[in-house]
Amino acid sequence: MKTQEAKGVTWKNLLIAAVLLIGCVVFYFGVYRKANEPVAVLDRTNAAPAVHTLSEVTEILMQYDDFFTEEMVEHLSLEQNFGTYIIPGLKSTRTVNSKTGQSDICTSMTPQGMDVTEDSIFVSAYCHTKKHNSVLYQIDKKSGRFVKEIIMPNRTHAGGIAYDNLNQVLWVSDMLNGEAAVSLYTMEALENYQYDKTKKPLPFLETHALEGLARNSFMAFRGGSLYAGYFSLSGDSIINRYSVDFEINEQNKEEYEELNRERELFSNVAIDQEWADILSQVQGLEVFGNYLFLSQSYGFSDSKLRIYERSVIESEKYSLKKKEEIKSFSLPNRMEQICIQDGRLYMLFESGAYVYRGIPVNCVDRIISVDLKDVLKNLD
Repeated sequence: MKTQEAKGVTWKNLLIAAVLLIGCVVFYFGVYRKANEPVAVLDRTNAAPAVHTLSEVTEILMQYDDFFTEEMVEHLSLEQNFGTYIIPGLKSTRTVNSKTGQSDICTSMTPQGMDVTEDSIFVSAYCHTKKHNSVLYQIDKKSGRFVKEIIMPNRTHAGGIAYDNLNQVLWVSDMLNGEAAVSLYTMEALENYQYDKTKKPLPFLETHALEGLARNSFMAFRGGSLYAGYFSLSGDSIINRYSVDFEINEQNKEEYEELNRERELFSNVAIDQEWADILSQVQGLEVFGNYLFLSQSYGFSDSKLRIYERSVIESEKYSLKKKEEIKSFSLPNRMEQICIQDGRLYMLFESGAYVYRGIPVNCVDRIISVDLKDVLKNLD
């Protein structure tokens, strides 16, 4: 009897210990790391990989062989040819304290939005602990070199950014009086900004409410239209299309260069149509040629790249649900915004952020760029 009782006590103690251990792990990764940043080691924005070497990232990507064909894999060891870009700032980002406005280093920046211009890649990120202003990272597209951080004037989640090549503007997801909104920068202002000189965040030129959206979680810009939608954890969601009427004159330009202390709106963002019904957990959208692309992810489950056919009838409302897709591909977890430029598909992941990399389940701390033709070959 004593032996059986001892065994019972042992198993009971082991069960209690296991429950306590699991509880501690859940608390540490689910609560503590979300609210607390590690102490900064650097006094600048880091440009080195936060987690993996290129070969380690390659090994992760090769697990997804329904997407990464043998032809793609041949280029995985050649960083420039394959087109991987280190996401800067994941270990330390130069920004400002959102309460005091003083210079500070954030160690919990979380990537969200991305778009590609003729010469640069821009990535937006927000402070997970809500202690610092959000930022944009500028990366040289040809060399992959980190150029600079651009400190935004608030703590916007910046879930999406969209490059307006027609007006040379970068749109940023934002909130206005608790409602979905979009803010904008001119490309000239982004290029000229140097925090070392101003010691201040770069103010937005304008902010506009987006009618018909609960939140502005992701965006894309194509053909003079701004597409914006919101992330829904479990229910269906929508994407709206907005027409952009933009006009800039020398007076407004001069005022903006002087930090635009008294803003005068000179662009208009008006709803064109409720453009698409979408499924839950969408993080990014791209509209290109005959295709529509959605990135879908949440938690540690594999992400999905879902591809749909685009109608030639622009007034048609799309249903971008699972049953309408042409094909979907599994990719590493926590894929955020996607974009297409110069025949390449770019994919951003947030899994390298401090709050998530504690459990590095297929963590990808780089932007991945692939030839779009290789992706479309796999649609059959």
